[in-house]
Amino acid sequence: MCGIAGIIQFGAPHQKFLDIRASTHQSVLRMCQLQAHRGPDMEGIWQSDDGMCTLGHRRLSIIDLSDAGRQPMTDRSGRYHITFNGEIYNYRVLKLDLEVKGAQFRTNTDTEVLLEGFALHGPRILEKVDGMFAAVIYDTQTGETTLFRDRAGEKPLYYKSDGQQLIFGSELHTVASVIDEPININPLALGLYLTLRYVPPPHTMVEGINKLEPGQVLIFDAEGLQVLRRYFSFEPQPIYTFSQEDFEAKSKALESLLITSISKRLESDVPLGLFLSSGIDSSLVCALTKKGLGVTPNTFSIGFEGDDNSEHFIAEKIASHLGTEHQTFMLSTTELQRLGNNIGAVMDEPNGDRSCLPTLLLSREVKQHVTVALSGDGADELFGGYGRYGLPIGPTPAHSHPEAALRDYFNKALPVFGIDRVKTLFDSVTDVSGELLSQFRGVFIHTDRAALHFWRMLDFYSYLPGAVLAKVDRMSMRHGLEVRSPFLEPQVMAMAETMPQAYLEQGEERKIILKQILSQYLPREVISLPKRGFGMPQSVFMNNAELIHQMLDEALESLRGTRFFSEYKGLLHSIGQAAPGNINSAWATIVLGQWVRSFPKKL
Repeated sequence: MCGIAGIIQFGAPHQKFLDIRASTHQSVLRMCQLQAHRGPDMEGIWQSDDGMCTLGHRRLSIIDLSDAGRQPMTDRSGRYHITFNGEIYNYRVLKLDLEVKGAQFRTNTDTEVLLEGFALHGPRILEKVDGMFAAVIYDTQTGETTLFRDRAGEKPLYYKSDGQQLIFGSELHTVASVIDEPININPLALGLYLTLRYVPPPHTMVEGINKLEPGQVLIFDAEGLQVLRRYFSFEPQPIYTFSQEDFEAKSKALESLLITSISKRLESDVPLGLFLSSGIDSSLVCALTKKGLGVTPNTFSIGFEGDDNSEHFIAEKIASHLGTEHQTFMLSTTELQRLGNNIGAVMDEPNGDRSCLPTLLLSREVKQHVTVALSGDGADELFGGYGRYGLPIGPTPAHSHPEAALRDYFNKALPVFGIDRVKTLFDSVTDVSGELLSQFRGVFIHTDRAALHFWRMLDFYSYLPGAVLAKVDRMSMRHGLEVRSPFLEPQVMAMAETMPQAYLEQGEERKIILKQILSQYLPREVISLPKRGFGMPQSVFMNNAELIHQMLDEALESLRGTRFFSEYKGLLHSIGQAAPGNINSAWATIVLGQWVRSFPKKL
């Protein structure tokens, strides 16, 4: 895991770019240093002779710990230069295939495999890659710059292009730090955040800065003209002829794919462990690691002080049953106050998911023991795990009235401020509901699908990259911890696309096929327990009501000082009145205010 940054100039090379080489080098160096927590082991800068391109990199060494893995890296021909954040899990297989085609390698790194694969195949190599990544490759021969991101959005990539230059980085504030003109809150992104508690790609909370969507490739030619294309889509295509025999066969096939995926993600030249909650997903990863691969993992859980239903009690039972080396860390009132008062400052972009804070604490403690951890992220979206999927959404089939279905979903299933209230608040500012409809209307195209498949697809493109994976990346990388998810392997995702409704839900029971696999390793009474996850439970808010109220007041005061809310004072007043309405809206407002207060440039 790493941090990447860079500045590329557009147009014909001339003296101007040679004159600003030193200042550009310093700008990219500063960007790298701002995200040094993402890569504490090495730093590197590469600059083209003509001054057109400057690439930067901060490295967290995982594979090939030697200086051979230093980035930015140049291919053997000297034509292509890469700065890369992530891990390629099937790089050994890809390397053999590329060697057959004539590629030669100088290192044992996955970065070089990706770079030489790009030199041979261009962006098509991404269709063969199993990994999590965000990267930029510069072609010194054509002046072309290629940005790309992994299928699900595990690794971030922010960028700003004004036709004269391209600025990119792994974090929003690093891109903003080298922009000369004043920056402002993006009103559309703000409305989306208050609706969803995250800002979905391609938007960001800062006007003029975008983030690349998962599964996309963005190419800039030497003049700055853009071509954007998608190399991966998650499109549920459920089978409609199924049986108990087929269900059992699919269960065995999925189990085999997961074991293979876990095996690849266990490869590391540094210590490795597993996140373990009380849920099906992390328990299944743990069980297959221990029972399927014969590896006894170090497992780690988070608990909540003063909560009788804290999930760590169940996690400890699971660890004991599977025979792992287990540790539990507790979120106390003291930690809530210490970390909670600064949570928005470590997010880079606001994320109102309540599990960010315990994930931050867990990452801090786990890093004392390992450098890589496996998680169960992605399974809920792929295999229909959220309880909200069973809610009655709308009086008519969702595909008949997608706007009504989305409104119901974001009001009832994922309540923050509620899309209806946000629409009322922002009517004179921007069209939030119109943007949501235009962005996600595509999930309703196939009218023969069950509603479950609409919501799986919607969450894969919105909630998964916007809230879940962004949370895991920002909180873990704040402490230089790499987190890998076996469920986000290409063949596992492909199998998830074919799952019929009956293999995923039956009545109120969810993730049927995953429970079928896990039932071989854990007792049914453990598997059937209600889903909890890493989110802060309601008891944490109730037990610390005075502290939460104080944090909310401080957040609103910070927002009051922005240029945006100086212009829209009435909007801020309305947000302040509505924020205490539920836990999600209160916490989202707290995070937003802290983020504004800590952002390195005046908003």
